[in-house]
Amino acid sequence: MILNIAADTEGRLRVKFSLYDSSGHPVAESGEASSFPAGVRVHSEEGELLLDLPAKIGENILYRLYNRKGELLTSSDGVSTRIGPCLRMESWPRGGVPQGSRQPRPA
Repeated sequence: MILNIAADTEGRLRVKFSLYDSSGHPVAESGEASSFPAGVRVHSEEGELLLDLPAKIGENILYRLYNRKGELLTSSDGVSTRIGPCLRMESWPRGGVPQGSRQPRPA
């Protein structure tokens, strides 16, 4: 898990992250899912913005998410999101079985 943003049972946003830089080195880890009422901003040692979670709800979240190999998975400037070629997406319907590349196709 690199970044997870979800609402708890009371509707409060909880954020959990493990961020890496473009070399695959660990930069920051949030620990348990937490609220960040003052927002949070994380930069790599080189000054690259990896996460900008604003304090104000409704403002744009900016991020550049790398994996442990230093491959860019996804990035967002707050307006548009780019998905890298090494990121696989799957859907999980409520109470259902995940749909995606791991599901066998009927013959």
